[in-house]
Amino acid sequence: MPNNRVKTLKAVQGKKTKVASGQVHPNSRRAKQLQRVELRAKKLEHDAKVRRVAEVHEMDRHLYFVHALPSDATSVSLPDLHQILNDYLNRNEAELVELKHEREGRSWRKGEGKGKRETELEKLREEEESEYKTGFVIPDLTVAENVVICRQWIKPAPAKEGKNTKGGDPSYLGRIRLIRLFKDDPNVVVVAQKGARETWQEGEGEVEMGDADDAA
Repeated sequence: MPNNRVKTLKAVQGKKTKVASGQVHPNSRRAKQLQRVELRAKKLEHDAKVRRVAEVHEMDRHLYFVHALPSDATSVSLPDLHQILNDYLNRNEAELVELKHEREGRSWRKGEGKGKRETELEKLREEEESEYKTGFVIPDLTVAENVVICRQWIKPAPAKEGKNTKGGDPSYLGRIRLIRLFKDDPNVVVVAQKGARETWQEGEGEVEMGDADDAA
């Protein structure tokens, strides 16, 4: 029995013309099949876009922490890392204050609704504050070896071929040791990603250590 299933968007685009031209009845089983395939293709495209946005956000987050490390520091203490994390959480505070003042200044009504940008920033802050309570994942800057790898990530050595190597390559992220920090338990460190090595030097200020699986 021949398999007449249409699975790809390319096939749909070729066969949709038949529906439009009347070769396939719009209410037929074949037309409905083409519609399902098209909807599935659009869903896959949407999901891929969401993943790309999430990946960019993750990269930007990790890059912030690496760039926040003082250039002359080989590592930071755990309290200092929490402070960098708090600075990250409040990075949009100045813009939020400005947006609020602009909104209040241009309106004679006290009840004017918040704009899209202000609402988005407040929602982001709430989400990140909530994440901090359950465990916020960032590069482990308390370990000197990992700091070296982080700096190689943002400023890699020139390629042998002489080509310029762009920093922040997503494929390099798997080499970096990532840890999870907790707002209500500032002395607890949970390994979220081991990185390039199975064992690392103990980070300064590191009091308690566990694997992500153990913390679940």
